[in-house]
Amino acid sequence: MITGKQEELLKLTQTHICPEHPDNHVLTVVWHENAYTLKCGAGHFPEEVKRIPTRTEEYKRGELEAVDKSFNLLPRVDLETGELLSVTMQSALIAYAERYGLDAYRGHVVIMHGQPYIGLDGYLYYARHENISYSLTGRPLTGDEMTALLYTAEDLGWKSTITRHDTGGVFEGLGFVRKSELTEMSKKHPDRKRYPVVADKPANMVVKRADWQALRRAFPIGEEVKNGKD
Repeated sequence: MITGKQEELLKLTQTHICPEHPDNHVLTVVWHENAYTLKCGAGHFPEEVKRIPTRTEEYKRGELEAVDKSFNLLPRVDLETGELLSVTMQSALIAYAERYGLDAYRGHVVIMHGQPYIGLDGYLYYARHENISYSLTGRPLTGDEMTALLYTAEDLGWKSTITRHDTGGVFEGLGFVRKSELTEMSKKHPDRKRYPVVADKPANMVVKRADWQALRRAFPIGEEVKNGKD
C-alpha cells in the first residue's frame, strides 16, 4: 500500500494511475488501517502507481508505434529454422528486394536457411503489378505419388498448379513437410523445435511450399517466361 500525507496523495491521484488496473484508473485517497492510503477504482490498494502520460507523450508514442509497425513487416526470423535475423541480415534483405522492384517492408522477400528468396507475397505482388491474369489450384498428393517421390505416409505433400491466362502456360509446384520437421529438436536449443514455424502449422506450410514453387516457375522474376508446362 502507498500511504502518506493526505495532500500529497491527492496530488498523485491527479497525475497517476494504478498499473495493475488501467481500465479502473481513478485513484482515491481513503483512510485505511490508521493511515491515508491510495485506492484504485478496482478496489485495489496498489504497491506502486504509474504516471499518466501527457498529450505530447501520447502523440510521440503513437508516432513510434506507427514506425514500429512498419518495421514489424520485415522478416525477423529465418522461415525454416526460426533463428532471429540480425540487423545486418535485414538490411541486406531490403537491398535484395529493391534489386527486383520489390518491398521488404511488405513481406516480399524471406530468409530460408540463411539465404534470401522472393516469397509468396513478392510473386503475388509482381503478378498484380504486371497485370498478369492467372488461376491457382491445388490438391494433396496421393499415397502412391508420395511413395513414388520417396516420402512416407506420415509426411505431407501438396501439388499446386498455376495457369497463366495470357500465355496459356501451366506451371506446377510440389510442397512437402516431413514428419521429422515436426518432431526434431534444435541442437543449439534442445528445449525448442528445430523447425518451429513448420511444426506450428504444418498444413499451411506444405501448401505455401507448393504455391511458392509454382509461382516462382510461373513468374520467374528477372528471367524470360516460358510458354507451356514447366
